[in-house]
Amino acid sequence: MTEPRPAVVYDINVFINAVVGADSEWPYLAQVPPASSNADADCLSIAFDSEEFRLFTSLHILENVVRVLRGLGWSHATVEEYVEALTELVETSGGVILDPERQAFDVPDFEDNLILDLAIACDATLVVSDDADLTALSPWHQRIAILRPRDFVHRIVQQRRSGR
Repeated sequence: MTEPRPAVVYDINVFINAVVGADSEWPYLAQVPPASSNADADCLSIAFDSEEFRLFTSLHILENVVRVLRGLGWSHATVEEYVEALTELVETSGGVILDPERQAFDVPDFEDNLILDLAIACDATLVVSDDADLTALSPWHQRIAILRPRDFVHRIVQQRRSGR
């Protein structure tokens, strides 16, 4: 029996920067490798065609994606389309959208703890975030790596090149 692919969590900032960050070409996702100049968009692309991991997200993350994009002036229909694409991305990867119970209280920022709650709930081995408070914790509880998007993309590209 094969072990399930590792669980990975993307922080809210990855989902936002993928579509509003520099050089975003949303809804187009470039195949990785090669990596683009938008590491967050590359993270989405990697999840889209990943056989390496399952992507998990939470209701909290999706609600905040909606809040932030609507605050940036995105139309309701465009935001809805993006959230549907994220939902499909999670499901296609073999992940799930969860509403985890509160368990993490390691970071002063309430929102960051909710990301860690999701990591606990899905037994993640990795969190991808550009949040310095989270990346400073890596490895969190000696078992969950927290990488910046560019570092995550580099790691996956290296794994793919080495055939692992």
